[in-house]
Amino acid sequence: MPTQQQIRSEFIRTCQRAFKLGLQLSTGGNISARLDSGNFLAKPSGISLYDLSEDDLVVCNAAGIVLQGSHKPTKEIASHLTIYQVRPEVNAVVHYHPPHATAFAAAGREIPLLTVHARRILGRLPVVGPPGEGGEELVGPVRHGFEGNQAKAVLLAEHGMVAVGASLTRAQNLAELVEECARVAFIHAQLTDSAPA
Repeated sequence: MPTQQQIRSEFIRTCQRAFKLGLQLSTGGNISARLDSGNFLAKPSGISLYDLSEDDLVVCNAAGIVLQGSHKPTKEIASHLTIYQVRPEVNAVVHYHPPHATAFAAAGREIPLLTVHARRILGRLPVVGPPGEGGEELVGPVRHGFEGNQAKAVLLAEHGMVAVGASLTRAQNLAELVEECARVAFIHAQLTDSAPA
């Protein structure tokens, strides 16, 4: 497993990439990663992915208690910790509100996986709900989306999307693919003159 310093560096690269690609603007979205100590590195609340530095990151234990860092962790930390609990192979979680994928989530519709590689990599993108602003109210839907299956990403009804992976880079790549699939589905619907399924 990478060292904490390597994960911190990868964390900031992931944040910068997500912001620059338009997956998350302003101070929304959140990211976390499992550390070899059994603790978790997390984005703090209220700081933009673009402005985040390694010094801003917080380390939490499995109960969400901050062990290191001067900021409050993301309000979604309980959802992240739930994923790590039910999916021990997951080492990273990214949660964003990318425009096209979030539009499908707002409509309560799964994103059609129209390309061969999307179906191979993602399999399916379930929509889980009921909708919630965040925090503890998302724990149940997130658990439902990831527990007992091999889901790599889910849409949160009226909220956004969550992707997981064995590393931050892998989770980030899946999040980018989810948004690409949503864009392809939207353009396809315009070309075929029909609403996305």
